[in-house]
Amino acid sequence: MSDYLFAAAQWRGQHRGAAKGSPPKLLMEAASRSLSVAALADEADLATLRAAYDPAPPPGRPARASTGLPPAPPHAPPAGPAPGR
Repeated sequence: MSDYLFAAAQWRGQHRGAAKGSPPKLLMEAASRSLSVAALADEADLATLRAAYDPAPPPGRPARASTGLPPAPPHAPPAGPAPGR
């Protein structure tokens, strides 16, 4: 969305020398704000994913060695077929 607003504001060079409060300047400001909001949402999403999939080790315990593989999802269902009766 911000890319679209930015491109619209730059259309035919109208943003150059445009007065404050003019449509090109307002579009540039909107593009900038939407990028800021998207960056905040991205940071929050990464923090949430890290908390769920890569929690910090409890105090007094060393961090686990990296195996090069991503961590397993929390509460993963058992692999393979379900046990029969």
